[in-house]
Amino acid sequence: MVQVTEKLCEFCEKPLDREEREVKSIQISNPDDYGNLLIKARAHDRVEVDLEENRIYFYDHDYPGDVHPTCLEKNSEKS
Repeated sequence: MVQVTEKLCEFCEKPLDREEREVKSIQISNPDDYGNLLIKARAHDRVEVDLEENRIYFYDHDYPGDVHPTCLEKNSEKS
């Protein structure tokens, strides 16, 4: 499993930066394992499964107070 945190722009809400870290390995061998994984997935903003790489990505978003320079320009033009 891989924990992904995307730092989002406060204006457009698109990613500024992305941090990935491998959390742990799991094995899904029965329906209970799969059910536990679904419960864990609810705690995250988005979940993606990469079957080719055998990885599960849990996405969370963070608003660090940063913005894209172009978003800042667009916002200041509106004012």
